[in-house]
Amino acid sequence: MFGLELAPQELLLAFCIVMFGALSQGVAGFGLALLIGPLLVMVDPMFLPGPVVLLVSLVCALMVFKERSAVNVTNVKRTLVGYLLGTGLAAALLTSLPARETALLLGGLILVAVGISAAGLSVPPNRRVLFSAGIIGGFMGTISGVGLPPLALALQNEPGPRLRGTLACVGLLSIIMAEIALVSIGKIGRDEVLLACILAPAVVIGFLLSTLITRHIDSRFTRPLIFLLSGISAVTSIIKHF
Repeated sequence: MFGLELAPQELLLAFCIVMFGALSQGVAGFGLALLIGPLLVMVDPMFLPGPVVLLVSLVCALMVFKERSAVNVTNVKRTLVGYLLGTGLAAALLTSLPARETALLLGGLILVAVGISAAGLSVPPNRRVLFSAGIIGGFMGTISGVGLPPLALALQNEPGPRLRGTLACVGLLSIIMAEIALVSIGKIGRDEVLLACILAPAVVIGFLLSTLITRHIDSRFTRPLIFLLSGISAVTSIIKHF
């Protein structure tokens, strides 16, 4: 279908996965990359890393527009060099990493991201911490699309709008870096862009739905649920490719 080696039912399943991930992102402030990476790679390995990264960039752009007035520009600047270094390291690794090992690494990084997000550790958001969070986040984001948990941990005490706006801005800029790196090593091409375009409406639909139901859902319930689903899907992906 559309020149891709995917059956219609596989595309429909992928569409539903992405829509649910975008819905979770809009409700809880995260969830798209955590959920869709390991689930989509179980549908077909071609979803990783290019299409996942492209779809994450779309939801980051939507969130930047929504929270644009609350971005902390100083913290954004402090993280970007770190993200650039982490992105370069990941791109160098991906040039020689087979699909099976990439899928295993994805599952492992998702588990790390869930652990970081759920730990609730307290770290000071100083220059050194933000730089280090950028390196780790850039590496994770280029491979899996999940690059914000280290930064979210450092900024967890920021007010809600400022936290969401800053994370979304850094997320968008870092994902653009990742896309450039993946294009340069041949991991994003015509097929990956086409697949992301087919699934892009699912991101928009899920995000719009989230704006309608956010006020009716307690985020204290959605956050643990997303962590649980992400952890299960990551473990399942690792078992499948081990």
